[in-house]
Amino acid sequence: MRSLLIILMLIGVSGAVWAGNPVRAAQIKKEYELATVKWAQQLETAKDAQDQMAIWRARPNASAHAGRMWEELKSSLNDDWTIGYCAWILEQAPVFAAEAEEGGRKTRGQTVMHALDRFHLKSEKVGRLCLALTTQSDPKTLALIEKISRENPHRAVQGQAALAIAMLFKGLGDSRDVMMHRLERLREAIIKSNDVKVGDVSVERLARDELVVIQSLSKGRVAPDIIGADSAREPFKLSMLKSKVTVLAFWHTNMHDAERGLGLLRELHDQFHTRGMELIGVTSDPVSVLRNLRSNGTIPWRNYSDVDGRIALQYRVRNLPIVYVLNRHRRIEFIGGPGTFVNLTVEALLAE
Repeated sequence: MRSLLIILMLIGVSGAVWAGNPVRAAQIKKEYELATVKWAQQLETAKDAQDQMAIWRARPNASAHAGRMWEELKSSLNDDWTIGYCAWILEQAPVFAAEAEEGGRKTRGQTVMHALDRFHLKSEKVGRLCLALTTQSDPKTLALIEKISRENPHRAVQGQAALAIAMLFKGLGDSRDVMMHRLERLREAIIKSNDVKVGDVSVERLARDELVVIQSLSKGRVAPDIIGADSAREPFKLSMLKSKVTVLAFWHTNMHDAERGLGLLRELHDQFHTRGMELIGVTSDPVSVLRNLRSNGTIPWRNYSDVDGRIALQYRVRNLPIVYVLNRHRRIEFIGGPGTFVNLTVEALLAE
């Protein structure tokens, strides 16, 4: 009997060792945030272009921090303290979340969804997680968030779920039925959780931005003209690119998965620029940073300097990078992240 008790105690101790720790999770999050702030300050005060590039390449690795965070969470996903940190991983490292662990079949995002469905469906903490899940392309995401919208008893969560559903419906086309459903969900979001904060903005603000997107920035609409200056401080208007297939790319050196995103944009530029496509960047990075990155070939395309965020606000940009593909009449043909679908859309437009 005594031996059995000792074995059970050892099992309990072993389980405690491997259980996630909310204190360690909070420390990982804080470390990443402090490292990112320090990195941005160093980038702005770099002595020269060579120093600036060395600092840029040393950007804090979101996936590495997310990996450490995942090790804290994955054995404790049934505990509600993990909910907010799961949202953090999805927001800060969406590519990491979309990958499966070695030898696994489910992506980390799918594992989070499974835990959400099994343990936290009615929790009052899952509203932001619903919005964070919109970073994933899993087709089951919409069904799960709709289930939360129906079954979660908390009004604020219902509102955030409604906003997430409206955002996910962007990928289902621009038919009248889809647009009406998006509008209904956005109204629900404003009514039920208008003052709930998502980071530094309210659900109401996000929902109203989505309404502007539906009215002015959806597929088939003429993209708003942009008047500003490029990184060389030369005046520039989007409408100057008459009869050009244009890709308008919003980005920042401090965006999630920056090297991967900029790499995809470079591939797009290299593949299609000589065939007549114009890639125009929009970023709030300092002009000095833009000049150095362009002079060394990191960003060979022309860029608007949007230090005050005016253009990003005009296009209601929240998550970076985001790309607008415009046809020769400046009508929007595609909205989304850089990658395969952008390239296919550009290819088709250039062939017309």
